[in-house]
Amino acid sequence: MRQAVRVTAVLAAGGMAVVALTTSSNAQSVNDQSVQAANLSAARHAAAAADDDHSDTVYVTSKAKDGTVSVTIYDPAKGVTPDQLRDKLRRSGVTGVLDKGQEPPTTQPNQKQGLLVACLSFGTAHQWCDRRWNYGGFRDPQVYFLDHTSSAWPVNAAVNVWNEAVGIDSYYRWYTAGCPSGRHCVNVYNGRYGINDWYGQTTWAPGTQGPVTVRLNDSYSLTANEHRTVTCHELGHALSLHHNTASGSCLKSGTYISLRPNIYDYELLKRIYPLSGT
Repeated sequence: MRQAVRVTAVLAAGGMAVVALTTSSNAQSVNDQSVQAANLSAARHAAAAADDDHSDTVYVTSKAKDGTVSVTIYDPAKGVTPDQLRDKLRRSGVTGVLDKGQEPPTTQPNQKQGLLVACLSFGTAHQWCDRRWNYGGFRDPQVYFLDHTSSAWPVNAAVNVWNEAVGIDSYYRWYTAGCPSGRHCVNVYNGRYGINDWYGQTTWAPGTQGPVTVRLNDSYSLTANEHRTVTCHELGHALSLHHNTASGSCLKSGTYISLRPNIYDYELLKRIYPLSGT
């Protein structure tokens, strides 16, 4: 009998919250993928309901000329609330700004919804749901960060701390060297994007293996440590992590204190990418 996938629970065990998917050979077949997606979205909302730092994310959607839809996480400047940032973006003419609690798309238009995959969290760390790099024939996904930035942004140092993670390999490369064949590449840019209430942003087209782009805002006078933290924050998004609710992580939203990930960020990456070994 065909197996049916269904969302069963939001689990908490050993510090890890999981939106769980189970199968049953005796279950009635479920053919409506949109119903599955709606159920999974509801479970994810339940998991994040008491976690405003994680759930109140500023998302902006956009569509390229070829029809590809992208989702951008905008990370607010220090002292700026997500609501203030959404308002500033809209007043600045940015379209596609989602309301608080509104979930971004997880697939491309007309793209068939694949098998729904659990969205993980561990301790205070959370996954950017539906964003995972594939293995590409390696035991760990290979992610190269192509640096287009000035010396103010310590991309190399941030890549090094993320490469301490087990499960996914991060590499630094100056952009003129290009993207190595068969590897994933993230372009990291800086620029004077304006006093528009955000320090950094990361863009990923859902349902794809990229492109992923990081932008770092030069329009604010930041300390060296703040440059380091913002860089670490955006590179974490590019590895498929969402926000961390602990101030000891560079992925804490709205505060820029820690220079590196915390233990929960590293532990979560091990669970998102469990086939470590390269």
